[in-house]
Amino acid sequence: MLQRQIVHVSPWAAAQFQQVNRRKSKRFPTAQRAWIMNNGEKLCFCEIVDMSAGGAQIKISRPERFPAEFNILIVGDTYMKSVPVSVRWRDGDRMGVLFCSNGVFL
Repeated sequence: MLQRQIVHVSPWAAAQFQQVNRRKSKRFPTAQRAWIMNNGEKLCFCEIVDMSAGGAQIKISRPERFPAEFNILIVGDTYMKSVPVSVRWRDGDRMGVLFCSNGVFL
């Protein structure tokens, strides 16, 4: 005789199994400070939320329209790096960017 079992499945768990990761590189969470730059002018402060070899997700302090391509000035305690990027997606105060320098920081 079979006994009935109650199984609870949340929509969140089901959605996780259906998602397909299309990224080529592994993402690493970070909280790196940076500036969005265009032609040497600081447009907006931002935070790099996660980063991979090919791109990053950034959180913008002022959600507004930015050019399709710009530089991110990454600010560390003892260094600054300017990286050219192109926008891949936008969602509220988040933006996904693709590094245009093929992993070489300029």
